[in-house]
Amino acid sequence: MMPSNHLQTMRLVLTTCADHTSAEQLARQLLEQRLAACVSLLPVTSLYHWQGELQQEQEVQLVIKTSAEQLPGLLEALTRHHSYEVPELVVLDACAAGSYGAWLLNAVDPR
Repeated sequence: MMPSNHLQTMRLVLTTCADHTSAEQLARQLLEQRLAACVSLLPVTSLYHWQGELQQEQEVQLVIKTSAEQLPGLLEALTRHHSYEVPELVVLDACAAGSYGAWLLNAVDPR
């Protein structure tokens, strides 16, 4: 068993979808392709500038957990399958501790 203080490098990718149905569909595609280990779906209110006007929308935030190795494929899939003209693609470097980190790397291993 891995020590609880052992850290695995990982990436968190944030994007938003217009509704829960499209967010869940996108999450399932990423998981089925093993590009993501886990995707959390969170309801959010987004305020942003778009085409010269201030917008406010109810959206679903996807918090996607993946490995550094799977990141390029994940970003390609998001760009290809996302319904937005300009999808949010925010990538954060992170670490996962202990057995969760090992699970995450195994979950995105294409075998």
